[in-house]
Amino acid sequence: MSVIASRADTQEEIRQQLRKITEPHTTSAQALGDPTAQNHNDGEYLHKHFSIPPLHKYLAKADRHESAVARFPRAFVDPIVYTTDRDLQLLEQLVGDVDYDFRDPHPSHEALERYTQPRAKILEWIADDPARLREVRAVKGTDLFMHGEPGGGKTTLGLSVALWRMQANNETVIWAESVDESGTNERTEWLAFAPFATVAVPEGMDTRVRIVPEDVSVDSFDVELEDVARDVIRYESIQDLMSKLLPGQFYVVYPDPLHRGAEAVSKFNYYNYREVTPKGEDGPDEPTDADQWWFAFTAHRISGDVFVHPTFINLDETGNILDADAAKDAHQHYEKIRWFRDKYADARKKGVSFGYQAHALSEVHKFARQKIRWRVTMPGNSPPIGRKLPGDRRCPIETDLTSNMQAGQAVVWKAPYFAEIRWPNLKRNVTLDAEVSIDFLDWQRATGEVA
Repeated sequence: MSVIASRADTQEEIRQQLRKITEPHTTSAQALGDPTAQNHNDGEYLHKHFSIPPLHKYLAKADRHESAVARFPRAFVDPIVYTTDRDLQLLEQLVGDVDYDFRDPHPSHEALERYTQPRAKILEWIADDPARLREVRAVKGTDLFMHGEPGGGKTTLGLSVALWRMQANNETVIWAESVDESGTNERTEWLAFAPFATVAVPEGMDTRVRIVPEDVSVDSFDVELEDVARDVIRYESIQDLMSKLLPGQFYVVYPDPLHRGAEAVSKFNYYNYREVTPKGEDGPDEPTDADQWWFAFTAHRISGDVFVHPTFINLDETGNILDADAAKDAHQHYEKIRWFRDKYADARKKGVSFGYQAHALSEVHKFARQKIRWRVTMPGNSPPIGRKLPGDRRCPIETDLTSNMQAGQAVVWKAPYFAEIRWPNLKRNVTLDAEVSIDFLDWQRATGEVA
């Protein structure tokens, strides 16, 4: 019988916890900074790090239990596995010539050896059943909109989707962080990925990483950014950041409150806190929210053709960015969201996929919801049964399957398909008896939050 360790009550114990959960993985191509290296990719190793089965075994188990996840690949496999026309042409040729066995890590046909081992096994699983293959489409950019109450597992599912996509596609993941009006971020939900993460912060912004112990008798203390991630990069503009991205890497990106380069890649207004004018004078009396930087980043990823590797952008707390109440103001938030809707098809063609997390469907602007194809209803939430959705779609679920589900379960749906999904708790081995906050100090000084 295991004994649950008591809560850390000294700074040194918390430092030890932090060192343990952030110990970097150093042998992958991404860790070496060379995507052409013969070493494995991070995505190939993640399931070993978290001690969970690879995705192809997840699908094989679902198939053995005749679960909807395996019977309706268009409900789950399509939004996860990046496939091109060439991929599907190969799989069509392999029908009848492959013999998928979940116990054998090697693919059964030499043509699949062009892919990484985890991806090869997923594609072999698809090609092993002609009916299954017919359900899979050539999908470049996809999406998943996860809606549910706090504590329902949205962020953990977002991390699992990132893991699956990195494993299946060697996909580059952009974990899109936000910063509140005070210049602080208190949501380090990505810490489970710290051994593989690169944190990207704006160049010249004075940052402070605060460790706030749960035990109030223990004083807070500071650490370096490099102490909470494998790598740290500092970017001077959106263009500079895009030129530094490495295929297959997991990035935690903090937006630039100065919006450097934003107007050069976007047709919209961006005002930083240095450009604010007193009330009553010409010009904006408030800076553009830092979160709106993400529209310019997305625009450059779609149209800049600088980084064309398949990219998954996860927008945690999506309502902050795609705000249902966005205003037609000097910052053009409303117009930016309308642009986002209109550019969605281009994003898909360029291999850009999105993950969204929000408490409710209604938190996200209808313009964005018109284009989002896959939705995930989390436990404790009821799906919009029988209701018409933006974009002339209807929810295919006819009964409430989710309200009484437990954490780690949900239903993914895209008319006319839906399937129950389960995912591992990737945070279960992340023990840190403290909160991690990142402050942008010169931003706080400019807004009067600190002296």
